[in-house]
Amino acid sequence: MTTFAAVGHGPAHTQVVDAPQVDTAECHIWSLRPLSRPQNWFGLLDSAELTRVSSFAHELDLARFVTGRTLAKTALASLVGTGPEAISFRTRCPGCGGAHGKPQVVGAGAGWELSITHSGDIVAVAIAHRSPLGVDVERFEPWGGPGLPPEYDLVLTPAERAAIERLPEGEQARAGLTYWTRKEAVLKATGEGLNTPMTDFTLSGPDEPPALVGWHGPDAGSRPVPALADLSLGEDYDGAVAVLGARSVRATVHSGPDLIARSRPSPARRTVEPVRILQTEQSLPGRTAQARSPSGLKH
Repeated sequence: MTTFAAVGHGPAHTQVVDAPQVDTAECHIWSLRPLSRPQNWFGLLDSAELTRVSSFAHELDLARFVTGRTLAKTALASLVGTGPEAISFRTRCPGCGGAHGKPQVVGAGAGWELSITHSGDIVAVAIAHRSPLGVDVERFEPWGGPGLPPEYDLVLTPAERAAIERLPEGEQARAGLTYWTRKEAVLKATGEGLNTPMTDFTLSGPDEPPALVGWHGPDAGSRPVPALADLSLGEDYDGAVAVLGARSVRATVHSGPDLIARSRPSPARRTVEPVRILQTEQSLPGRTAQARSPSGLKH
C-alpha cells in the first residue's frame, strides 16, 4: 500500500491552485470478472437500472453493467453496515441530462463517492467518503508498430511524449498506457470525462510517482489538483485512481470475489424485458475528436 502526494504547482507556463480538505483520503477498490449469470442479481437493480439492462444489445455489456452495480452496492453496504438492497444510485448526465453518467450515491450510502470502470475481464469499483474520485483500468494490448499508436496524439502533451521517448522502445507502449489510465481517472474525478481533451493537462512521468503537474489554458489556476495512485489489478492491466480534495490518497485493494461470495442474489423486483443478444463481444467505433480506449471498449 503506497500513499502518493498531489503536486500543487506546475511548470513555468502553467500555475495550478488547489485547497485540499484532508491530508490523506482513504480509497477502497474492489475488482471482479463480469458475472457469468448477471440475471441472478437483477433484484439489486432499481427500475431505471433495469430499464438500462433491457436496452443492452450485447451480452458482455449487460454483464459488465450488472457486475458494476452489484459490486458497487455490495461494497458500499459492507462499508455502511447495511444490506446492498438499501443502497441506491442516482445517475444523470451533466451534459444532456440523460440517465447515464457517473452514479451518485443516495439513501443509506449518502456521503460516499464512487466510480466504476471496466476493461477486458475486469470490472472495478473505487469508493471514498466525501471525496469525489475517479478510477480507470485498461487492458494492455501490445503494439507492433513504431513509436506509439496514433490515438496517443489525443492523449499526450509534448512533455509527456518526450518522457516516453526517453524510455527504451520496449517500455514505451506500457508507459503510454500508464499515462492513459491516470488521465482518465483525473477526468472521471472532476466529472468532465472525455468531454475534456486529455492534452489539457500534464502528468508526472510514467516512471515517477503519479501526480498532476499542471493544467493548461486560461482557467488553469482554478482547476482542481487531484491526488493520484496507481493500482495493480492484474498483470495485463494498468489502473489508476484520482481523488479530489486531498493531498494524498491511500488506496486499499480488496477481494471482489470474496465480497460477492458473502452475498446472496435477491429475488428480481420485476420482470425485465428480454435482452436481444447480437454478439458476445463488440468493437465500438472511436470517439469523434476524442481518444479511444486502448482496449477498444467504451466505459
